[in-house]
Amino acid sequence: MLQTYRDAADIIEASDLNYTVIRPGWFDNGDNTDYQVTKKGEPFGGHDVSRESIADLVVHLVHDPAYGSRDSLGINRK
Repeated sequence: MLQTYRDAADIIEASDLNYTVIRPGWFDNGDNTDYQVTKKGEPFGGHDVSRESIADLVVHLVHDPAYGSRDSLGINRK
């Protein structure tokens, strides 16, 4: 079911782009930003994550261009 996303990530990772792949757990409407970020190859920490947490991570990425540069980040609720 997720193979098309894996294929797309492989193409992006093989490119010269400055990318960040965000791999969230299942989204929910929780109202907290208590989350954990893991890098590709590290065990994924959990199953669910709030939309607010994903937005917080994106804001962090925008304000710090070096953070997550050419990386794949998993995000889950602590």
